[in-house]
Amino acid sequence: MTGRWSLPYRPAMPRYYFNLRDDIDAVDEEGRELPDLAAARDAAVLYAVEMAGASVTEQRKLDLRHRIEVSDDAGDVVDSVEFRDVITVEG
Repeated sequence: MTGRWSLPYRPAMPRYYFNLRDDIDAVDEEGRELPDLAAARDAAVLYAVEMAGASVTEQRKLDLRHRIEVSDDAGDVVDSVEFRDVITVEG
């Protein structure tokens, strides 16, 4: 058989970076490939919930201003999720 076999073109998914901004900033060097900004926001919400829970567990305090900033490959901040956006305080 002659000819060339090729796979259909699939554009690469965008890569998003999730930087923790709190008392000490933690920069995400690896990022994650996700289909779109909505999926990146969902991931940022989950990260914020995890980090808020860890803060309460480890330090017995929570600063609601801490946040996860979502950046694109160019380094531009495309979204931000504050801890206050993901938890409810009752009592």
